[in-house]
Amino acid sequence: MALRWGIVGPGRIANDALAPAISKDPNSELVAVVSRDPDRARAFADRHGCRWAGTDYEGMLALPDVDVVLIATPNALHADQVAAAARAGKHVFCEKPLATTAPAARRAVDACREAGVTLGINFQTRWQQAFRDARHVIMSGEIGDVVAVQIDASPGRRPPGGWRTDPDLAGLGSVFNIGVHIYDALRFTLQSEVVEVAAMFDTGRKSRQIETLPMVLLRFDNGALAYANGNQATPFPLNDMVVYGTKGRIDGRGITRPGMEGEMTVVTESGSRTARYSSVDCYDRIVAAFSEAVLKGRDPDPSGLDGLRSAELADAIAKAASEGRVVELRVG
Repeated sequence: MALRWGIVGPGRIANDALAPAISKDPNSELVAVVSRDPDRARAFADRHGCRWAGTDYEGMLALPDVDVVLIATPNALHADQVAAAARAGKHVFCEKPLATTAPAARRAVDACREAGVTLGINFQTRWQQAFRDARHVIMSGEIGDVVAVQIDASPGRRPPGGWRTDPDLAGLGSVFNIGVHIYDALRFTLQSEVVEVAAMFDTGRKSRQIETLPMVLLRFDNGALAYANGNQATPFPLNDMVVYGTKGRIDGRGITRPGMEGEMTVVTESGSRTARYSSVDCYDRIVAAFSEAVLKGRDPDPSGLDGLRSAELADAIAKAASEGRVVELRVG
């Protein structure tokens, strides 16, 4: 049986990446869309073959032939819309971030748990094969214990626009637009949680202006230190990741963003090997993985808990940047 999906928020990601991914997945079918603009909803439905288009979210939630809701609205709306979908008995696939604050993310996770529905988050970076392979190399012990990581991700000099410039709707700027993907990818790849964070924003302290260049330092509970630069301010970005272990190194070039072609080299005393990677299919892979998890009754990868951990980390990053100090996070 194919899962029947409804989308709220037919913006660029939904239109260009997620709706096509749903259409490609043999376990999924796109049946409904909601937008505040009826013309936009109709155009989206015509493009992607939805048989229902409307402007009323509650109306879509009442449809018996919608099994999963994909939420791709402005950040501040996510938590309440997740909870509403859960109350309606719908599974939820939510665009990042799950919420603009950790308490709101917790409410969303609790709502899904209480309703017995599945909650997944669109952290597609962890479904890029380079990160899956890097995780396997680390797990194998081939490069020893991880000591330090450097990772950067950027679409180039593309400042946020539209609702993403409004702190009340966006919450944060490039932290939520870009950074959360690489922070989550580090959690996934290292299989470790962040216990301390320090950060500086290009906007300085106490500013309500949306940041485009957040510089973040992370300490993980396995002892590894990481520098993460997810920004929208630098032209001609490298989009690289380097993992230093006690016995070797993983050197990834052009691998941290969707739709890229890059390579990754593993270096040890016995030599090195390089493999080519493409991230053009990461949205297809995460949607297919979520659908399979729902149908098989297991936790998706990434899960609502990953969304909560991301929100907790974002809160700590914002606090570290505004207060100019190291902020601790509680693990577990």
